[in-house]
Amino acid sequence: MAKKQKQAEAPGATVVYCGPTIPGVAKQYTIYSNGTAPALSEAAENHPVLRSLIIPLDKLPEAMRQLRERSGTIYTLYRSAAQGKY
Repeated sequence: MAKKQKQAEAPGATVVYCGPTIPGVAKQYTIYSNGTAPALSEAAENHPVLRSLIIPLDKLPEAMRQLRERSGTIYTLYRSAAQGKY
């Protein structure tokens, strides 16, 4: 998965943060092209859970489904991030 994550964050790639809103870092469902915001990049570097919640734009419908149904990997990661367990 690490290899896919690096591809998603490659310059020019469009990614979306699907984790919970973290004041001063990122809002849920913020879309980024040409890299993420510096605050999110720093947080993701220090917290692998947050890094896993930055996904390619084409994976967003599946991530939203998992969050809506409260099941799946994205939901588990989201809950960890929401509880501050990065």
